[in-house]
Amino acid sequence: IDVRGRPFHKAVNWSDEVVRPRARFVTSQKPAALILEGLQLEDEGVYRCRVDFKKSPTRNFQVNLTVI
Repeated sequence: IDVRGRPFHKAVNWSDEVVRPRARFVTSQKPAALILEGLQLEDEGVYRCRVDFKKSPTRNFQVNLTVI
């Protein structure tokens, strides 16, 4: 999600075209979570999350999703 230059409640979500209709990023819970609905074998892979802060270094996270 991108909140640069806008209030948090008007954040813009970005996702790959393949998962866009089935993915949502939930920030109302802690920790925030990426929810994928209707999981498919093709969804398997590495998902990346980048968090930029105003006064702290950027943090990058990777999660490897294995569909069985």
